[in-house]
Amino acid sequence: MSQELLKFDENHLGGTLESAERPTSLILTPPMAKENPYIESLCPNDIMDYLLPNGELFGLFSDPYATMFYHKPAEGLRNGRFWLEERIEDGTFTEREIRLLDFLSNVRVATRSQIRRAVFKESDEDRVVVDFLKKCRRTGVLCAFSWVTPLKDQRKKPLVYALTRVGADAAEIILKRKITDDFWFQPIEIPAGRGPEMAPLFQDLVSAELHCELSRIDRLISWLRNPLVRLKNGQVHHPTATFQVIKDAGEMRTFWVETVRIGKDWVSKAKNRFQKTQNAIQHVNEFQKPARVIVVADGDSRIPYLAELAREFMPSVEVRFTTDERLLQGLDKQTFLAWDNTGKSLKAQSIGFLQPDAEGMTASEYLASQMTVPDDDEFEE
Repeated sequence: MSQELLKFDENHLGGTLESAERPTSLILTPPMAKENPYIESLCPNDIMDYLLPNGELFGLFSDPYATMFYHKPAEGLRNGRFWLEERIEDGTFTEREIRLLDFLSNVRVATRSQIRRAVFKESDEDRVVVDFLKKCRRTGVLCAFSWVTPLKDQRKKPLVYALTRVGADAAEIILKRKITDDFWFQPIEIPAGRGPEMAPLFQDLVSAELHCELSRIDRLISWLRNPLVRLKNGQVHHPTATFQVIKDAGEMRTFWVETVRIGKDWVSKAKNRFQKTQNAIQHVNEFQKPARVIVVADGDSRIPYLAELAREFMPSVEVRFTTDERLLQGLDKQTFLAWDNTGKSLKAQSIGFLQPDAEGMTASEYLASQMTVPDDDEFEE
C-alpha cells in the first residue's frame, strides 16, 4: 500500500489513494504515519508501527500502551457478603440494581455514560447516576478501574465499572444466569504501569458502546459477548459479539461484531480473525447467519487497509465498518461505512432501521407484545 497518508475531502468520508493499483505486499505492510503527534510524551520505540496512518491521536478506547489500575481498590470489599445476604433474605433488590446486574453480566465492563443509558431514564440527573454507582461500590457490588499510559493528550479517562465476585453471585441468583469467571474482577493495588493490558477491555468497552446505542434507539432484542457458534462442519466460532435487532414486526436481523485493536502482531491477528469469520459464514446454519459483520476499527484511516484484508481473507462476507469515535458520537447516518474499492474512498453506508426514530416496530413494542400476563382464570390450580 502506498505510504502516503489518506487525503480527505468534502466529497468523501474517507480518502482517495494516489494510485489505484496496489502491490501484493499490501497484506503484509500496513500504511504508517509520517509524524508522531505525541511530541510531549515519552513514547515507546515502536509507536510508529501503531499510529493511525493519517497521524491522528489514538481514540479513547484504542491506546495500545494503556494498562489498567483499580480506583480505590479497598472500597466496599468487606461489605459485599453482608449486602447480598440481606438482599436475599428480605428480597429487596431494586429495579435499578437488577438492570445494572443484567447489563454488566452481558457486556462485562462499562463506563458511567454507558451505564446511564442502559440502566437509567433519560430524565434522571447525572448526580443520581453518580450517587448510585458510589453506593454500589461501597456495598461491594461494583469495583472501578481506569488506565495509565505514557502517551499524553487532553482527554480525561473515564472510570470503568465491573462486577465484583459478590456482584456476579448476585447476578447468578437473580437472573438464573451462569456468570463466567472473566466477568467479575478482584480489585487490588497495582503499581502504575504494571497492570493488565487494556486492549481486551477496550474491546468490551467498544462493544458496550454499541450495545447502549442500540438500546437507546430501542432496536436491541438480544446481545451475546463472545458466544459459541456451532458450525455445520463440526467446528465452532466465537465472534467478538453477536446481537439481534428488530427491523419491524416479524423481521429480526442478526449481526456479528469484530473489533480490531492495534498492538503486537495485530496484522496477523486481524488476518486470523477474518479467515475464521469467512469459514464461519460459509458453514453456519442459515438461521444464525448475520445480515452484516460490523468491523470496529480504531480510526477512519485504518479502514482502507482493513478493507483490503477483508477483501482478501473474507471475500464472501458483507462488511460494514465503524470506529470507536463514530460510536461515541451516537448512531446516525455517518456511523457505518463501506470502502469503495473502485473509487478508493470511504462512504457512509447507513443501516436505515438502525437510526433514531426509524419506522417499524421497536424492541419495547416487541417485548411488550410477548409479556401479556394471563389472569387467574387461565391457570390450573
